[in-house]
Formats: sequence, C-alpha cells, structure tokens
Amino acid sequence: MLSKWLVLPTLLGALMFFTVTGCTESTRSAEPQVAVKTPNESGVYPPVLTENTEATLILWVAAEKRECMAVGPTECLQVRYNPNEDWQLLYGDIVGFDYQPGQVYQLEVSEVIIAEPPADAPDRQWILRQIISSHAE
Repeated sequence: MLSKWLVLPTLLGALMFFTVTGCTESTRSAEPQVAVKTPNESGVYPPVLTENTEATLILWVAAEKRECMAVGPTECLQVRYNPNEDWQLLYGDIVGFDYQPGQVYQLEVSEVIIAEPPADAPDRQWILRQIISSHAE
C-alpha cells in the first residue's frame, strides 16, 4: 500500500515536468529572430545588410502620404500589414524604397531591431527586399 502512495506523486511530478518543458520549448521557437544593431563609439549605426537574419514582413504602402508631426510638420507614408486594416502612419522611411505618389505598393521588407536607439528615433529599421506588386490608384 505504501508503494502506491510513492508512485502516484512521482508520476504526477514527471507529467508536470514534461508539460512545462514542452510548453517552454514551443514558445521559444515561435519567437521571430531579428538582428540587433548597436552604434559604434561615435554613435553611428553600422550599415544593415539584408543577408543577415532579420524578420521578414509583408506590408502595403498607400498611394498618398499624409501630414504628420515628427521633429516638425512633415509627410509620412501610410502603411498596413493586411489589406483589410486601416492605414497607419510610418514615422521614418524604408531603406532602398523609392516611393512614387499615386502607386499602391505591396512590399517585402526586412525588419531590424535597433538596440538603444536615440530617444527621438524609431527602435526598428525596415529595408526593402522586393516590391511584390504596385498599381496606380
């Protein structure tokens, strides 16, 4: 009778261990891998190369820019991650992307996280990988 009481807690403990370990592993592998860039001693960020392991995003760019407020009044691109979402202002630019007014774009971009960006700068940088499609609107 005593051996039954020792086996049950051991089995429950083992079951809990494998459940927690399995959940931890699957959560870790689902996180996107992005490259983190840090500035050199002069405060200059190194050039970003698209061969690095960054997150790849698909996004849409609207046919017209909208007024926005950055350091001062300016115009911002409008972007969205899904064609059914509302447009959001992009305070910055997409490296390598030559925006032409009147065109709606679908882009593939690399997203690079910037470690310790200046207070008035974004914490990520988008680099154009390819223009998937564009059409006049």
